[in-house]
Amino acid sequence: MISGSAAANHYGYSSARVKVMQSVLISKKAMQDIVNAKDASAIISILFHGEYKPDLEEFGGLEIKGELVDFALSKNLAKSVGKLVRIAPYTDKKMMRAIVGKWNLYNAKMAIEAKDRKMPYESIARYLIDYGRYDSAFVKEAMKEDSVEGLIGKFMINSPYRSILSEGLEAYRKTRSGADAVAAIDMQYYMGLGGIITKLRFIDNNSARIMKMDIDLKNVIHLVKAKRLGLKFSDVSHAIIPGGNLPVHELEQAYSGADSVDAFALQVKGYDLKPAADAYKEGGRRQLLLFEIGMRNAIFESSKRLLNHSILSFGAMLAYAYMKEIESFTLRVLINSKLYGLAKEDVQRLIIWKNE
Repeated sequence: MISGSAAANHYGYSSARVKVMQSVLISKKAMQDIVNAKDASAIISILFHGEYKPDLEEFGGLEIKGELVDFALSKNLAKSVGKLVRIAPYTDKKMMRAIVGKWNLYNAKMAIEAKDRKMPYESIARYLIDYGRYDSAFVKEAMKEDSVEGLIGKFMINSPYRSILSEGLEAYRKTRSGADAVAAIDMQYYMGLGGIITKLRFIDNNSARIMKMDIDLKNVIHLVKAKRLGLKFSDVSHAIIPGGNLPVHELEQAYSGADSVDAFALQVKGYDLKPAADAYKEGGRRQLLLFEIGMRNAIFESSKRLLNHSILSFGAMLAYAYMKEIESFTLRVLINSKLYGLAKEDVQRLIIWKNE
């Protein structure tokens, strides 16, 4: 572990930049004002007074309409994660580039699922993150391919993610399922991060734990969806990603021992999903999104603690990345809450925002 003056020299610049970036994350008061806002226009007015202003102006300013809000949020997230690679010390750039690769692959996965369902580019455009080699312009061009195989092949050309995407292509050829292709890509990506997680355990174990929480999020949401469909663990175990804080055998025990979605959520160790389980059980539409919010709350809180206590370290950059992602996710949920069918009281009790 780098310490003392060596840490100051190594991480001084990046830490100073991250501190500035942290300072413009949405505050607790502003987030509460957003939660209490009467409509999307009121939320946009609040965001217009912060770092989102340039992105909102690009897509219409205070008069921004509908799906363009999502474009603005994506643009802001893209600029933030892209900046992390630029400010990382030279020796850490490769590691940071691998971590933020999840946003590149996110767009690829969105395109695969849309093509598999015969949906046009316009159906996913608002959800894309306009960042990196697979930005919105690239995705739009790739979506012109005649098949899922052709689309994945387009993404693989001269790509640093070729080996990851090839697993997705192979999975699709076996089952003709876009969902299986995406699951294979996720598996390969997170397995590829295994070396980084191992390295971080010796440098900054809290950073490693947060990355493993990201794996837990993937696994728990996957199993929540499977439980709702009434599937057996053996039916979905192939898509469980190893290496999280929650061992695969513990997930299997929790899943097999529960007879409902909310019962499974209550069996998940290390995460307080009771508020989400209660809201799901009480809600008329039983939104699975509630559990994702619950998991992301835990990641946010851990990232916040890490950012506040790991100033001169790689962990500060990593923690900011997760906090920024969750901020973007939370704003999407709030602005589109009517589409999700979430009642105001559910949002208020589930979104925990303690950024001081």
